[in-house]
Amino acid sequence: MCMARISQRTRRLMNNLYLWINLGTILFPFILSFDKKVAFYKFWPQAFPAIAITAVLFLLWDQWFAQMHVWGFNSIYLCSYYVYDLPIEEVMFFFTVPYACIFIYECLRAYIGRSETFEELYRWFTLLFFGISCSLLYWFNDHLYTALTSLFLSLLLGTHLMVIRRRYMSWFYFAFVVSLIPMLIVNGLLTAFPVVHYNEAEITGFRLGSIPIEDFLYNMAMLAMCIGLYEWFKRLNHRRQLRPRKQSS
Repeated sequence: MCMARISQRTRRLMNNLYLWINLGTILFPFILSFDKKVAFYKFWPQAFPAIAITAVLFLLWDQWFAQMHVWGFNSIYLCSYYVYDLPIEEVMFFFTVPYACIFIYECLRAYIGRSETFEELYRWFTLLFFGISCSLLYWFNDHLYTALTSLFLSLLLGTHLMVIRRRYMSWFYFAFVVSLIPMLIVNGLLTAFPVVHYNEAEITGFRLGSIPIEDFLYNMAMLAMCIGLYEWFKRLNHRRQLRPRKQSS
């Protein structure tokens, strides 16, 4: 009888695995958002619209890929609530992961402090990842996931390199590298069970453990867009705060 209860609890836990992964992703970043030094909650008015805009684009992309059978979802690990072809947990993913990563980004800037030398390295980091994405696009343009992700990332990085030229990108790369630790856990669980499965014809087949290499480029593209928008909203807010001072003077 006891073993049957344990089995039922285990089955319920597994049925909600993707939900638990989402909650685990955002739990500590949310709690620590009220840390006095970082005080990330003060940046919520800038972070939330950046996350929302990014989520809309990537959810449309996600929906299209689900319809094209580039990837799919294992119903065993889901709550059975869907938004079109996407499980509700997948929709949550595009809010929880960017929130956690922006939080990491702000933590690094708050606790490490500014470094002119480090911030000037953004061009070299951007060139490196731009070269990687362009190379993958050239060699694997017949694989839809690889090609589209590489194209989108190369366009984003090329824009940052040639037009935007903001030194916060050095901090973005630093945050991305740090976020690889939780990403290996989260994406590792999603792809190992698997909660998410991929069409092998649309990926290179190169994996880090169970994670397709494309997932790293996909996450970099999502976070580059999200942090870029986040910084843009922060600059807009800063300009609004300066206007009354100028008028009064």
